[in-house]
Amino acid sequence: MKIFNIIYNIVAITITLIFLFTAGIMFTGTEVFAVATPSMETEIPEGSLVFVREAQVYNEGDVITAKLFSGNTFTHRIVSVDVEKGLFYTKGDSNPTQDPLPTAEADIIGKVVLCVPYLGLLALNFNSTTVIFIVAAVLVALMLIRFILHKKSAKEATEIEKNQ
Repeated sequence: MKIFNIIYNIVAITITLIFLFTAGIMFTGTEVFAVATPSMETEIPEGSLVFVREAQVYNEGDVITAKLFSGNTFTHRIVSVDVEKGLFYTKGDSNPTQDPLPTAEADIIGKVVLCVPYLGLLALNFNSTTVIFIVAAVLVALMLIRFILHKKSAKEATEIEKNQ
């Protein structure tokens, strides 16, 4: 029972921290993306989560996330800027050449402010509904087990009192 309570408390604290972290991200205007390719290895491994925030100015050397015309996103480094045209030329760190098309400033979502390696694998392999369902199922199972163990220990305590 004691070990289960420790596990239960660790899970509850972890979920609370994740919730608080997620709320903090929402309130700061930060967006989160999963990196699906190895184009930014070794700085940003494939499967990483990148936290992106809009910036006032984007400079050569900044790692940005931007929208493609298809609606998908990419995360690459700015290698040069055409200030007059407002175009940014990008390249993945591990790609041999720069991207074929420049990125307009309007298509830049923001600058990468944090990278968490490999955590994006969850996002790439599961949709958010699946993750929410799994977390909810684990919580319900833990609460049921805790309830059953509590009832069992209360029943045993009552029986011990009766026998004394």
